[in-house]
Amino acid sequence: MSWMDRDSIKIHYEWIVSADPLAKETLILIHGIGLDMYSWDFIIPYFQKNYHILRYDLRGHGDSDAGSEQRTIDLLTDDLTFLIAELKIDAYHMIGQGLGGFVGVQIAGRRPQPLKTLILFSVPIHYPKQMGDKVATQRKRMVEGQTSMLAMGKEIVNKVCYLPSDPKITVLLNAYRKVSPTVYFELFHTGFGEAGVENLRKINVPILILSGSEDSIFPPELSSASLNFNPNARCYTVPQAAFMIQMDQPELTADWIDHFIRKHHDKSSDISLLDYDYQKHLTSQMYSEIRGMIEQAADRPQRLNELLVNTMQGFSVYVNGNRIFEGWGKRKAKQILVYLTIQQSVTREELCDTFWPEVELENARNRLRVALHHLKHLLERNNHSYAAPILITDREHVFLQAKILSDLHSHIEAIKITNRLPEGVQKTAKYKQLLAERTANMMPGLYDDWFLDLRNWIEKQWGEMSLFLADMYEKQSDVKSALEYLEIAYEYNGGENELIYERLLELKERRSNYKNKEI
Repeated sequence: MSWMDRDSIKIHYEWIVSADPLAKETLILIHGIGLDMYSWDFIIPYFQKNYHILRYDLRGHGDSDAGSEQRTIDLLTDDLTFLIAELKIDAYHMIGQGLGGFVGVQIAGRRPQPLKTLILFSVPIHYPKQMGDKVATQRKRMVEGQTSMLAMGKEIVNKVCYLPSDPKITVLLNAYRKVSPTVYFELFHTGFGEAGVENLRKINVPILILSGSEDSIFPPELSSASLNFNPNARCYTVPQAAFMIQMDQPELTADWIDHFIRKHHDKSSDISLLDYDYQKHLTSQMYSEIRGMIEQAADRPQRLNELLVNTMQGFSVYVNGNRIFEGWGKRKAKQILVYLTIQQSVTREELCDTFWPEVELENARNRLRVALHHLKHLLERNNHSYAAPILITDREHVFLQAKILSDLHSHIEAIKITNRLPEGVQKTAKYKQLLAERTANMMPGLYDDWFLDLRNWIEKQWGEMSLFLADMYEKQSDVKSALEYLEIAYEYNGGENELIYERLLELKERRSNYKNKEI
């Protein structure tokens, strides 16, 4: 760890050399408000494989001095610009989270030549002012009379991580403990939006925007709205992740970023932008028409379609109670439909990267266009649907507009909810119910990497539930039930798990001895 003096202010930073001796490029990591540079700990090993890394504590955060000047985005931007110059960093990529993303956007807006790409984690470039003020007021009440943001951290830590663990919570609370309310609320407001939008429009390097699928604070819709301000931007939703994407999905996130950077290596960083007058009028008219559609819908309510998609016990689709039998084996209709029932709302780029990862973007977009047309025809051109469209597409987004019933989605949500329950009768009963729903032929015919990863995640959850129940019954000396659930655990965890196998043998021996005694 090192410190650098800037105008009598000490900036705490760390320079990490890549494990690749040929690495030439640097990732600059800018943490979010209230956090510190250790919030990147989980993802550092994956970044270090290919890049040098600079991470540091923002002014007034972690072990960096707060100084006497009022903390502003301009001041934080100047701090980072100073670090980059002093450390003589060439060929770098910036990764900013939350507030740190605004620092990245401001620097990128200046178009420094060494900057290659900009990656933003959960950065709401435009956030509704009224809601922002309300959130700020709520957070001020949490720390009223306190000298740090720790009390607030304890309240929100379960929201910023997906299934928070002790290591994640420790890192986060240690960071909140070091930030004063004065510093925090100087920076926590919605006043960056206008400048952020203007800077975003100026950026001429590729931009990757990531958001967590489970982020309830800055949901994916907020991040994807930034696509309206820069045609160089692409937006992905990271599955099973909340605000702290780099903690929840470190390996996947690092892989996506590395793929994004490599994809743009051979392209000129001077990418021409679309005419901003056109962009401005397009955005304005789009939202105007959307508001008009909402008002019309309120005046003349349309009957909502009911879409039932089953994949747990074989694949079937029903629209308003009528089964759609044919057409699912063509143009990835089945894959896209099931993906949409899980993800709810996605971008076109996300679908392209998920289902045509090896295809050039323009070719993938054309395939997606044909696939969406086919899917829309299956769902809406069968005399079973009502007037309201089921599949909605615009320039960037794709989503389903219907009352959606999905056994797979319901099962996934039930797992998430049950995992958060305290140990007791209710959690035990729900785990038993979820295990009773498991099937050997889940998601038939869905072999894309995304579905295989999802299947692996679900089966891992089944294995952990089974171990939980086996442990509980063994403590209760119910050997029969413990064996039943331990065998399930072995099915999903056990191929290489000698401990579970040894436990199975031990329990079977105990059960056999018990029966012999009865005889």
